[in-house]
Amino acid sequence: MQGQVVPGSLGQMTTRLAPDALLLALGPRPARDVGRWLQDGLRAAVVEGRVPAGTVLPSGRDAAVALGVSRGTVTTAVDVLVGEGLLVSRPRSGVVVAALPAAPSARSAVLLGEAGPGAARAAAAAARPVSVGTPDPALFPRAAWARAVRDGVRGLADADLGYPDPQGLPALRAALAEHLRRSRGAHVSAHDVVVVSGVAQALALLARLLADGRVAPGPDPGPGPVTVAVEDPSSRGALELLRDAGTRPVGVPVDADGLRTDLLPGDARAALVTPAHQFPLGVVLAPARRRALLAWAAAGDRLVLEDDYDAELRYDRRPVASVQPLDPERVVLLGSVSKLLSPALRLGWVVAPPRVVGPLVEAKRHADLGTSAPEQAALAALLGSGAYQRHLRRARVVYQRRRRALLAALGEALPGVTVGGVAAGLHLVVPLPGPAAEDAAVDGLRAVGVPVEPLSRTGVERAEPTEHGVVVGTARVREPDVARVVDALRAAGAGRLPA
Repeated sequence: MQGQVVPGSLGQMTTRLAPDALLLALGPRPARDVGRWLQDGLRAAVVEGRVPAGTVLPSGRDAAVALGVSRGTVTTAVDVLVGEGLLVSRPRSGVVVAALPAAPSARSAVLLGEAGPGAARAAAAAARPVSVGTPDPALFPRAAWARAVRDGVRGLADADLGYPDPQGLPALRAALAEHLRRSRGAHVSAHDVVVVSGVAQALALLARLLADGRVAPGPDPGPGPVTVAVEDPSSRGALELLRDAGTRPVGVPVDADGLRTDLLPGDARAALVTPAHQFPLGVVLAPARRRALLAWAAAGDRLVLEDDYDAELRYDRRPVASVQPLDPERVVLLGSVSKLLSPALRLGWVVAPPRVVGPLVEAKRHADLGTSAPEQAALAALLGSGAYQRHLRRARVVYQRRRRALLAALGEALPGVTVGGVAAGLHLVVPLPGPAAEDAAVDGLRAVGVPVEPLSRTGVERAEPTEHGVVVGTARVREPDVARVVDALRAAGAGRLPA
């Protein structure tokens, strides 16, 4: 028996996990770094629902004996997960697994033998597909965020609790300006920052301003919609936002050096680029092309919309600086906390030249009257305390380890696969020999709960896609999941030559 049902508080029945079942949930014990194994394994078991909410964990002594580790190792791991909000320590009741929001019911019975891990992941994926660019929610710094909320709200003036300034809380704009100067090399002051609800809102607002001619008059678009140059392939979500705002996105090919600046359209009013880590191909915009992009913008009084997509998550060296400081009068820098903290926060920023800030703030006012002041205050506190930077360093270590493990397994099992792009970000691209292989890989990876998108459906729509493959989200692929990813890609035909 893996668990037994015992009377709980308030008349409810509670599942108490047997010590040997804890070892089953964690998987094989490694020879080294058992503390990390315990933390990561228990975190994964809780987040994935393999240890259901309400389950009482074994005592520290019993767990230490069953796992063959010291009691201090168990206590440290439990304390970390209590701080992250995954576990709750209740006096006289023990340590209990917390109830996580929106956990699919199919996940809750896995450990007790009512469903297999594959079925649980498939049910979760079917209920809410996960974007390939989202971070692992288990890494969210719950304790640090809770302290930041407390400290940030405590510092709010009474006046800050009315309708917020649509440009953003001054304290957050100042903290972001300092952070972006230091981490991204940006040329920015607090006056240049506009706080938005993520990059999606920033793009929607800026596209409307471009469509209406309120910023970057640029070339005369004629009777049709304003043209915006975009990388091809690129985010389909971004293309939809541009179209919905009344602009016409035109694809420009991407190669190993990034955007083909020699093919930028002359009638475009702006270009949307991800120069630090291109989505989805993972390349970096080469220095010569950065200069060519800015020359194109200057020649036609155009704007460059620089989406700083997961730019801080570089693993082999310091992240490449943003393009914005090379021409702060024409480059608009967009960023958010969605790739590092959580997309649930809906917090982002725009660094814009003065001619764009005014219209953008007015558009933000009409859109939603401003972003939540308490959450802005919390992010300002997180940045000011150094907790944001500490979390960034930790996330880099975790995501780099997961990416390396997946790449090593792919290289060993599928030597014919060539994964392009630099060592950065939360995704990688695996080429496939054709549409059938692409569909099979997408189905296979989704079945085991791995975030995935078909490569042929990124970017501007074409009658006949020229490249096939899958964009695989790596942030949530822990070491025990790697074999399932490799198996799904092997079954789909990864590594084979096109027919």
